[in-house]
Amino acid sequence: MNFPAAAVRGQLDRILSSAGFANSERMSRFLRFVVEQALAGRGSELKEYLVGVEVFDRGEGYDPRVDPIVRVEARRLRSKLSAYYESEGAADPVRIDLPTGRYCPRFSRPGARTSHPVPGGSGAMAVLPFVNLSSEPDNDYFSDGLTQELIHALTKVEGLRVVAWNSAVQLKSEAHDFRRIREHLNASRVLTGSVRRAGGQLRITAQLIETATGVYIWSESYDRQMEDLFAVQGEISRAIVRALRMKLAAQAGAAAPSNLEAYNLYLRGRYYASRRTTEGLDRSTRCFAEAVRLDPDFALGYAGLADSYTLLAEYGAGAPVEMVVKALAAARRALEIDPTLAEANSSLGCILSVYEWQWREAERHFLRAIELNPGYVTAHHWYGSDHLAFLGRFDQAMEELEVARQLDPLSAILIENCGMVHMMKGQFDRAMDEYRKVLDLDPYFYKGYTAMGRVRALQGRYDEAVELLEKGWSLGGEVPSIISALGQVHGAAGRAEEARACLARLEQMSRRRYVPSTCFAIVYLGLGESSRVLDHLEMACERHDIPLASIGVHPIYQPLRGHPRFQQLLRRVGLAGVTAAAP
Repeated sequence: MNFPAAAVRGQLDRILSSAGFANSERMSRFLRFVVEQALAGRGSELKEYLVGVEVFDRGEGYDPRVDPIVRVEARRLRSKLSAYYESEGAADPVRIDLPTGRYCPRFSRPGARTSHPVPGGSGAMAVLPFVNLSSEPDNDYFSDGLTQELIHALTKVEGLRVVAWNSAVQLKSEAHDFRRIREHLNASRVLTGSVRRAGGQLRITAQLIETATGVYIWSESYDRQMEDLFAVQGEISRAIVRALRMKLAAQAGAAAPSNLEAYNLYLRGRYYASRRTTEGLDRSTRCFAEAVRLDPDFALGYAGLADSYTLLAEYGAGAPVEMVVKALAAARRALEIDPTLAEANSSLGCILSVYEWQWREAERHFLRAIELNPGYVTAHHWYGSDHLAFLGRFDQAMEELEVARQLDPLSAILIENCGMVHMMKGQFDRAMDEYRKVLDLDPYFYKGYTAMGRVRALQGRYDEAVELLEKGWSLGGEVPSIISALGQVHGAAGRAEEARACLARLEQMSRRRYVPSTCFAIVYLGLGESSRVLDHLEMACERHDIPLASIGVHPIYQPLRGHPRFQQLLRRVGLAGVTAAAP
């Protein structure tokens, strides 16, 4: 349908000024480029290569077969346009769509649709943890694990936004409070159910319910043998898709392992890992290791092992040279078995970023993970916080974190990472707002307090910083990074004796456990001893300390930026061209 160019441009301006696009520079640039090309009669020239070069600043050597950024961003653009027309743009006179498989936009009258409407509105689906009705309470890991796998399968349904496990599990006890679920998770539909396991027999019930009305959209029960577990997951996923009148874009779920006991261990491992404690991660690692021992071709088991080792390294539970090497081997083995596994691509992307400093290769894996499963929260989360932010690409980082946050709105660590990006940008008030939200969600999450303390230290409000850091210390225990932050604050406040006491504590701690060299460097920063700071940062570089990945953008290192040794460090970490936010 032909429209006057002025009408299309007017509609384009309305879209770009909307809430969904106003803070998304990259999406706005993408949409404006393809619309203007189409209006100029060059729609047939809109190919993947051209968009990659003109919109995403890829060089002449750009190869779309290797770098899927255009396909990934096109999928996001279609989703944003759909959300716009289902909300504030519902009455607009012109509809702009990007048809699937094309980059030339289509202009149509209002009411024209590119896909079938989803019953129950445009909100997400929440899959609440299935209730364990088995006689053994210990079988909670099985019902929770089954729920997580079902969430993972449904994230692969094109057009369906599924709330992540971390957020859904927080409303586990409120399965029938649909108003609260709708309010807190922006979920228009909720999937609930139960699992009864007795020996080799399995009974699963599932119900899909509209949160606005409490009306059942679909309900079913399954009596199966344990050996049929994988088929049941697929049956449930496809039944939900049929109930929502949506087309399954990819096969739901990963290929079933050949060993049921291995899969059982995998579910147990995910259950323990979701606790995000050192003890839980240790137990999850043992479960995943046993799973892949029983089934050496179990790709999901290796991906779980990679995630657990990576998180243990990030939490400082062991030396990176030990933990990350194991994570790297597990992720690569998972990809050897199944190159289409989003989890393994995401885990490898994180390792290549924060440990190997192979930033370009890391980005390729993150984008591949998102392409394979756009609903996989961890891929968006780690791509934003552990890659884009460290490269100084803050706007893109916030876009990815916002996608993750829509999928996992009650994740305290995700909100804390959003605050971290604001802190790196020098937006201290916005960072503090995010950290307050973290503590509203979980008043006992130590990172909320320590993050606020670090911001107050950057603002020169040292007494407040100490109070917040000590509160975090009381909740988090002997975490080296908290002690180093306290030492830095005491040093900056002129309390050298207290700062050196923190150094002594770190030194004593290092005799019995791994302590990153960056921790010592930060205390010496507070004391103003630049030479000692650089000594420890260079040692951190030799050890591949994970916190070193942020030195290109973290404002705490601002006093060192002009030093030749610091510039050499940036080159060694692959961050020489990174521009930090203005102090």
